[in-house]
Amino acid sequence: MPISRALRRRALWLAGAVMLAAPATAQLTLVANEEDRGTAASVPDSGASEDVLVTARRRTEKSQDVPIAINAFGAAQIESTRTFNLRDLQQLTPSLVVTNTNPRNTSINIRGLGNNVAVYNDGLEPAVGVYLDGVYLARPGQTVFDLADLERIEVLRGPQGTLFGKNTSAGAVVVTTRQPTFDWEAGGDASLGNYDFRQLHAYVSGPLTEQLAARLFVSKTDRDGFTRNRFDGRYGQDFHDLNLRGQLLYKPSDRLTLRIIGDWGRQDSFTAGSILLGAIRNYDNGALFPNNYYDRSARLGYTPVAANPALRTTDTDADPRYRMNQHGVNVTTDWDIGPATLTSVTAYRAWNWYPHNDGDGTSIDAGADFHQSNEQRQVSQELRIASNGARRVDYVAGLYYLYQSIEAEAVNRYGSRAADWFLPPTTNAAVGAAALNDYNVVSHSRPVTDSYAAFAQTIWHITGAVDLTTGLRYTYETKSGYFDQDATGASLAGLTAAQQVAAQAIRARYGVRNFYTARTEAGRLSGQATLSWRVAAPVLAYATYARGNKFGGLNLANITTTGQFAANPVIRPETIDSYEVGAKTSWADGRITANVAAFWTDVKDYQTTIVDVERNGVSFFTNAAKVRTRGIEADLRAAPTRWLTVYGSGTYDDARYISYANAPCPIEITGRTLCDLSGQRLPGVSRWAASAGGEVRAPLRAPLGVNFGHEAEVYAGSDYSYRSATNSTASLSRYSDIPAYALVNLRFGIRADDGRYDIQFWGRNVANSAYYLSLAANNTGAVTATLGEPRTYGLTLRTKW
Repeated sequence: MPISRALRRRALWLAGAVMLAAPATAQLTLVANEEDRGTAASVPDSGASEDVLVTARRRTEKSQDVPIAINAFGAAQIESTRTFNLRDLQQLTPSLVVTNTNPRNTSINIRGLGNNVAVYNDGLEPAVGVYLDGVYLARPGQTVFDLADLERIEVLRGPQGTLFGKNTSAGAVVVTTRQPTFDWEAGGDASLGNYDFRQLHAYVSGPLTEQLAARLFVSKTDRDGFTRNRFDGRYGQDFHDLNLRGQLLYKPSDRLTLRIIGDWGRQDSFTAGSILLGAIRNYDNGALFPNNYYDRSARLGYTPVAANPALRTTDTDADPRYRMNQHGVNVTTDWDIGPATLTSVTAYRAWNWYPHNDGDGTSIDAGADFHQSNEQRQVSQELRIASNGARRVDYVAGLYYLYQSIEAEAVNRYGSRAADWFLPPTTNAAVGAAALNDYNVVSHSRPVTDSYAAFAQTIWHITGAVDLTTGLRYTYETKSGYFDQDATGASLAGLTAAQQVAAQAIRARYGVRNFYTARTEAGRLSGQATLSWRVAAPVLAYATYARGNKFGGLNLANITTTGQFAANPVIRPETIDSYEVGAKTSWADGRITANVAAFWTDVKDYQTTIVDVERNGVSFFTNAAKVRTRGIEADLRAAPTRWLTVYGSGTYDDARYISYANAPCPIEITGRTLCDLSGQRLPGVSRWAASAGGEVRAPLRAPLGVNFGHEAEVYAGSDYSYRSATNSTASLSRYSDIPAYALVNLRFGIRADDGRYDIQFWGRNVANSAYYLSLAANNTGAVTATLGEPRTYGLTLRTKW
């Protein structure tokens, strides 16, 4: 079969990228062999050099033995670096990007793909799957809760659609909690810090009978806000989180295990966090930006806050806040039948999201409440069979089902001065006031998903050094839903006939009665083929081709589905073709590991947003033509001595629109409806990202060597992360360019060798770097941003017994 020019080009690019990285790996080999630095077994469980056991192929293996690009973090590194949520995890994993302006609008990306940073829609699915104890979390907001008492976290890069299936075309984040134990143990930690930070993690685990064990975990976190609201003096971006998790582990024999997990969590916050950075007064061609933010403010006699991010000041009167809660039950059964193990994972989860937002970003009573609440329910069932023991061909096969329902309510409630703020000054005052003041637009929608899948993967050990891994997954998915919108406002009876027509035209731009239903269904095949070669004992090389799918969805929003300007509410699936070559190496008896991977990914029918300027800037979602990401990743972990561990990771990601001729224009462009973004970089993706850090330890000598009856050591560690500039809107507006930033975290303390106590002083973002989570100009021209956390510091006391 002839090899296409495109495939040859990808192969040459990937091979060249790996060749460029090879000298670094070779240099590590020489360093590792120059001197004897002790045994890996003597290294404490610091996490920096440990070869974490992972389940990336639905069986327990060492991460260095799995031909997949993985970042795996054990319990020790998770706790010592205070990585208690996915936002913190991205500081250790450059290829992972988590954008979180609020829990519902959480974007999780791996290698530049996942959730489009400009798209938050209940009818669309993420492309990065997050799994908690084997259960797929269908909404990104479910991942925002405090994660602790964990065994490990795995970040699997690239399509994982064969075994993990549901929307993992960009990768997967696999979170595994600690199981109940048949020996009594208890412990936890308590922390205090600036901004009145208070945190408690506590657990207890032990046997109830000879065959039944239990574990109980509680997490409570509170923190005051960073952003002062001028209107009432409150501080936004505070955080209040409470989580409970209980488990039962039943082992009637060595062959049968039943694990039941129940969890509940709630979270609330005052969210006045959008900072004014200025406003657009002129378009890029020099024309005036009419009725811009400062013009409106002056006309209404309003004094905006200073456009200074260092002040972290907002001014909102609508009491912006959110409440969120979730709960779930997971029943996992493993039955060893000899040649294979049967596994069943049955789960129910619920997630509820209740926000309240200021619609104008000022203390003027204009946008009194703009929000979209969600009540999500999901039921999933997975059945698997996996081979046991050593054999020529290992296999995993199974069936999967997911049901999901999301009931949403969207509210746009306009205040007593809405017409003054939102409408042009040329609008007749009486008409504008009657049309928009105290006008309410409320919509309800409910997408329902049924997803069915069958999958199988085999590992053929061709020789003792060469394996061929192949897998296929067929998924059939249906999604149906409705959008039902109504609007109420003041009577227009007091207006003339002509004025009533004008008022109705205004209301039509902001929302009127609208109802439609939509449905889509499709069957898609995904899979992969990986050839791996154990070149030598410390070197594993591999090459992978994978086909992934991000299923289509429904755009259940205020769009017109009939008539001249009809938009199709059905979004087609994305198709992902991924090519990867890599090498995993381990040297000096495992004290040094160095891994490299090069990837090339093509995406067809990329799901993104279109802005319809003919309908007052209403946005709807569609499929852009084609996207490509390509890059190289490298990871180094080393424990050259018992008292030192270091790590470093880096990513170069060239992510671009290959063809996107009908893209929305950025806000600074006037006179054009569509812009061609072909060849431009994808939003939300940094070209360069890196993380590095380590920990140094020293034993305490007499008379301080024994503290409270336990031998102890002192330690100090640091973690550094860097991300180059990126853009945060689909139109790639220059007002959405987020500058590069770097963060440094430090820690030092004293701890007992047996873990009985650990006293740690810590600081995060110790350089107090100002960085943006989001940055954009709205339709008033106001340029606003959500700032990341400032310098925080505190003390943690940790114990176990």
